[in-house]
Amino acid sequence: RIRAAAATFLLTTGLALSLPAVAGAEGAALPAPAAWDSSGLGLEGCAQALAGANRLAAADCAADRAFQLALGLAQSQGQALFGHGFSLSHRMSFSPFGEGLAGDLDLVVPLAAPVLGFAAGAADGDAGSALFLQQGVTRWTDGHGFRRNDARYGPAWRFALAGGDVLGVSALMQENLERGHRRLVTGIDYDGRWGHGWLQQLTPTSGWLAGRTGYQERAVGGTRLGLGLDVTDTVSLEASLARWQDDGDGRAFMDGRLGAAWKPHPWLGLRAGWGGIGPAADTGSLQVTLSVPFGGKAQRLPPWQGLGVAGAAAQNAPDLWRPVANVDRIQTVERIRPVADLVASGAVAVRFLQETATTGERIVLEVTFPEAVVGDVRLVARLVPGSGDNPAVAGVDYVDRPYEITVPDGSASGRVEVQLLFNPDVEADGRTLSVKAALAS
Repeated sequence: RIRAAAATFLLTTGLALSLPAVAGAEGAALPAPAAWDSSGLGLEGCAQALAGANRLAAADCAADRAFQLALGLAQSQGQALFGHGFSLSHRMSFSPFGEGLAGDLDLVVPLAAPVLGFAAGAADGDAGSALFLQQGVTRWTDGHGFRRNDARYGPAWRFALAGGDVLGVSALMQENLERGHRRLVTGIDYDGRWGHGWLQQLTPTSGWLAGRTGYQERAVGGTRLGLGLDVTDTVSLEASLARWQDDGDGRAFMDGRLGAAWKPHPWLGLRAGWGGIGPAADTGSLQVTLSVPFGGKAQRLPPWQGLGVAGAAAQNAPDLWRPVANVDRIQTVERIRPVADLVASGAVAVRFLQETATTGERIVLEVTFPEAVVGDVRLVARLVPGSGDNPAVAGVDYVDRPYEITVPDGSASGRVEVQLLFNPDVEADGRTLSVKAALAS
């Protein structure tokens, strides 16, 4: 974000220094549209706003073109440095089923090396294979309203088969930037003239981590298989089946989905899916996707393609350099945070609410968890002799018995009152008393 903002600032500043003075209160002459176009930023479209003395609209227009040029410059410079296969791709999607707005950004950097049959010009687009590094991030919101950023990075290799089909292998590491989940995704993907498919093995490399309040979550591993059929060049059908290794309780489970996608415009896509296998049974999804190319010169809006043409997709050769798909969000399972682990780790505190008390007085004990608990939690507290030279004596200063404390669901603490015994022989300097707590059996 800082680099993008800096590039935009420099471009707009350079524009302000290089262009002729514009009309203002003094009535200076307006530059001709040709003068705006001579900047090379494609600003001739901003001349009309400036001619109407709308400085704000003209400034917005200039800033937008400068930003587009910065992105286009990154794209062109990347292709000049790394070759034809370099790309910056992005996608925004919206789902009304709780997920809201999500975004994807992927960077593809070709590798030209004499490895696996690659020549020095392997990134020129003429070779029958492609080796590249991919780095990307998916920003989305889970069902509990928590914003997640899942990054991915790793190598991929694709090569052309007979008939123009493409087969690829990849190994991408995924990492959640907020909670630290990590997993390795190794996969095979196929892209043909009539459809596509993929097979992935997902291996978590992180364990149980803190999730929403009262819960832990873990990246789930398993195997996924997906197949897609291009009915027309804008309509496709998809089916996927996954076998996950853990549902949170150590049991494997299946998850299958059917889906249909329609892309009536090169920048717009609609996708609907339905799950009917496993714990996610009878769940529907609807997604709207917007993919506008980065940078470049202003182009005329591509035409709508409607339902497309059957068989037309088979006339287009698959792209060797496209980013590896279906490696976006890190799926997780969750469980209630084990209270026994918290108690054993010393994260649960038990204390007296009073620093001192007189013999025979009622005192209050409090147990505090580091976060709210899920479900009522029962603990047992017991008074014990304190430290020092004059500890309290059971049966003389206090009753040696268990006291039950309940921490209610959604709360992080619980209290109980305890009656001390009256001991008229307590010395003036007093005695010390302590307390311990454990889970109720």
